[in-house]
Amino acid sequence: MSRPVELAKVTLAALLAGCAEADLAVDEDGALASAWLEVGATQFEGDGESGRVTIAAQAPLAALALRITTAPGVCFQLSGAVDGAGRTVIDGRSAGSFCRDCELRTSVAVEAGVFVLPVESGRFAPDTGASLRFARVDCQTLTPLSTPDDRPPLRIDAQPVEVVPERATIDLRFHVADSSILFGDDDRQRELIALLEQELAASGVAPRLVESRELEEIPATLRFHAGDVSELAAAFAGAPPKDETTVDVVFGGCLLYDDPVFGPPRAVNGFTPRIPGGAGPADGVFMPGLDCFAEGAGPVDIPLGAQARVLAHELGHYLGLYHAVEADGLADPLDDTDADNIMNPRTELAGSLGFSPSQGRVMRTHPAVRAAEGPR
Repeated sequence: MSRPVELAKVTLAALLAGCAEADLAVDEDGALASAWLEVGATQFEGDGESGRVTIAAQAPLAALALRITTAPGVCFQLSGAVDGAGRTVIDGRSAGSFCRDCELRTSVAVEAGVFVLPVESGRFAPDTGASLRFARVDCQTLTPLSTPDDRPPLRIDAQPVEVVPERATIDLRFHVADSSILFGDDDRQRELIALLEQELAASGVAPRLVESRELEEIPATLRFHAGDVSELAAAFAGAPPKDETTVDVVFGGCLLYDDPVFGPPRAVNGFTPRIPGGAGPADGVFMPGLDCFAEGAGPVDIPLGAQARVLAHELGHYLGLYHAVEADGLADPLDDTDADNIMNPRTELAGSLGFSPSQGRVMRTHPAVRAAEGPR
């Protein structure tokens, strides 16, 4: 996909109540300073809903990506999405880590989140214009939240996705703690990337390891849940800045999903804090190195094939995929996936290899991927 898009082709206007059109940031050569364009700002009202954000119609696109940023400690959802033709795909908040009743499923964001709005023939066309609202949720219970005396601001950035490439690459930066079997083992890391490339091949996305760095000591156990990823964020908080299209992957520690409402804590084989990734604290993918129930046993010798398969699954989440079939039977909206797919919540139960064509298209629509250059 071509990014950044020529200004002559795309104009994004935020028609917010009381706000003028946003100026687009350019560098001294007149080029866009970032692929993300600030298009406006609003705030949450006392009922927990934001002001309405209206984005003007623009040139034909494959998708429109949004990056929404608010105050620290604020959790929120996309609670309303209507295109210029009046077609509604999201209408209201829903409890839980993602919107279960929405035609366009979206997950809860902590402080910041990326939302990718695809153009779907006859169903939703954000390039005809879009009217959007966001709403607060309680970070502990993930239920709708009203705060009459607390009205944090929201900043809205947008990024047009002109076309979905047939083949794409994704850059990865590894952060490896000494509680991971990968620590200090460059050969094993290279082999993991080779196996990951095989797992991702059907999606049309090729991984590239651009950096591997050793982490300072991190806690043996990292506790988190959908509304609180602070321990995950702290694990690599000292990392140097990266390119905005590079995905961080953290290896090490025991990953313990500790839901304050539905408990008890449970160990997971991998975790992506938000679907899709691209913003907010703990922005990346997390892979364990320790067995949560074998204290003092040291790094687990995870078979590389299994590790590559779980990492492919988690990168699927980062690039916008939900589970093909949830544990409670809820299915994703894609018509070519089933429980045998790699996006089964338990990857060891998925017998099929790779990703479906629809899944590959979703993954290649994410703004973090780049069109592949020339034949492989």
